[in-house]
Amino acid sequence: MPPIQLNRRRFLGCSAAAGWALTQTRGVEGAENRPIRVGLIGLGNRGTTLLRACLDETMVEVVAVCDAEPKHLARAAGIVEKVKGKKPDLIESADRLLERAEIEAVLVALPCDLHAITYENALKAGKHLYAEKPLGLSLAECDRLIAEADRRSDQVVHVGFQRRSNPRYREAIAAIHRGDLGELVSGSAAWVSSNGPIQGHDGWLSRRDRSGDWMVEQAVHVWDVFHWMTRGLPSQAFGSGRRDVFRKSQPDRDVTDDYQAQLRWSDGFAVNFVQSWIAPADDAFTGISQRVIGAEGGFDFATGTLTFRDRKRPRQILHPGVQPDTVQSIQAFFGAVRSPERLEPPVSLRDAKEATVTGLMVRRAVDGNRVVSRSEVEAGSPG
Repeated sequence: MPPIQLNRRRFLGCSAAAGWALTQTRGVEGAENRPIRVGLIGLGNRGTTLLRACLDETMVEVVAVCDAEPKHLARAAGIVEKVKGKKPDLIESADRLLERAEIEAVLVALPCDLHAITYENALKAGKHLYAEKPLGLSLAECDRLIAEADRRSDQVVHVGFQRRSNPRYREAIAAIHRGDLGELVSGSAAWVSSNGPIQGHDGWLSRRDRSGDWMVEQAVHVWDVFHWMTRGLPSQAFGSGRRDVFRKSQPDRDVTDDYQAQLRWSDGFAVNFVQSWIAPADDAFTGISQRVIGAEGGFDFATGTLTFRDRKRPRQILHPGVQPDTVQSIQAFFGAVRSPERLEPPVSLRDAKEATVTGLMVRRAVDGNRVVSRSEVEAGSPG
């Protein structure tokens, strides 16, 4: 399917927040102005967020929405009708949506065990694809998707690591790569909440076979940023944790709702990470953070604060405040779909696979309370 082209002047007026996507879509002067016809598969919390981001794009038409849950479909239809004045088609089967020839791009936000098959079917149906993370729950799933995408170079495929489109993260990573922080020494991150036990619709987030556990379903965002930052991959992981903290209320729950992990790179860089859903409901205990320290300074991704060891150098704040990185990620996707030339995505499919590899490595380390090497996971050895 050829990419849709768009007059650049019209595109510039579509969204003030589309800076990164705009810089990637130069040279499309004189292209047609018809909207991209899209379908969304999965309209739970994340899918609804993606839907709202699509509706912010004036050159996108939401043709159809798909979900097995009627109340999710009804909610999505109401949102589209309120914004656009017209309801989309409501479809309960992903396969039926993918059969629709007029749909050019799909955005998928399903439970993780449905990612690989749905993504593969979307590619085979000739659709441009925005795929929520993780790319897959196993290396075999990731490899099949990468191979399928490689055979379809005319189709745009982006994976929802939205921090890759966030200007704060992009500018900070550029500074780190320039050497502004000197040699990287250590990193830290935390994802701690009082909102547990999180279940997801039909309990999928409480089951490891469906979600991959938190190291694969959610913490892949953290792994990806550290991969991006270091331009390398951790060689080892150590961890410990508990899968029973909510066992009294949910006896069948088998995800690791409280764990700690350390990642080590071969050059000595190390990262400490904590994820927990059982914290007290107090700001002193909860929050999401990610930091890195180098020989010359450090950066706090949550606040955008760049601080140097030399106290004569002024502190810098990069893009303060909340950044709408899901919107920015969606804009990058549609910018690539519109472009007459193939554009590199914010994160490649191979990089997305590496986040899954690290998640599996951390999961195995936490399960065994031991050190696990990357090579052990990549070789597929049991444990």
